[in-house]
Amino acid sequence: MVTVAAACEPPAPRADDSRLGQCRADPFVSGPVAALGPIASAHHLTASVFDDRTGCWYRFRPGERVTTASVVKVEIMAGTLLRAQNAGRNLTVGETALVTPMIHDSANAPASSLWSGLGGVTGMSRVGDAFGLAATNEVGPVWGLTSTTADDQAAFVEHLLQGPGPLDAGHRGLAWTFLRGVRPDQRWGVPAGVPDGWEVGNKNGFAGSTCCGWRVNSVGYVADPAGGGYAVAILSDRWPNQAAGVPTVETVARAVNAELGAAG
Repeated sequence: MVTVAAACEPPAPRADDSRLGQCRADPFVSGPVAALGPIASAHHLTASVFDDRTGCWYRFRPGERVTTASVVKVEIMAGTLLRAQNAGRNLTVGETALVTPMIHDSANAPASSLWSGLGGVTGMSRVGDAFGLAATNEVGPVWGLTSTTADDQAAFVEHLLQGPGPLDAGHRGLAWTFLRGVRPDQRWGVPAGVPDGWEVGNKNGFAGSTCCGWRVNSVGYVADPAGGGYAVAILSDRWPNQAAGVPTVETVARAVNAELGAAG
């Protein structure tokens, strides 16, 4: 079995409660995100951010439902970690060999194997319930058509990495390690514009579909070196290809990181 090493630690929690309620300026109210207008509407663009340093939420076009594409692989990883924890163990060599390419490379075959092993739609619905995914509807066997909201995904990332949630610190740390290991060419989206010295873990979803065109999604967590950080979910669809959607997703991410990653 693979040991959850001391190096696999979750992001540090906020250092104190002195900034609770001291919200930053909303990165979505004005500037480049607010100016997206018809582009946002045409592509169901929606974003949510939870800043656990202050307890503040920021939302852009909340309530839009978008299918996840490979973003759902974070939930599959979470279910695999929770299953191991509930059995009183760490990940096995076999589980690690599936989770690693699923997250690092966005490999589909390992995701399908883990999805089935967790019980398909029924099992994954239980995983969603455990992590508070109230607005996410798991779909199988084409798990990439799971539908969700940006609020649900941002809250899920927060629960996964910082809690409150069902995973202990060791398994949360392993989730953080996997998300920080995404290969360089897939580290677009949430990491765009993150300040130097800050750590970020992310997972993107990028796939075409007959229902919704190309889904171009990005979720992740940005860790403040001083402790705490913020969970981000940016979702969109109806793009002609991945390359067309990435710049808009990164426009949102850069606006978020410019405001919430600024000193102060």
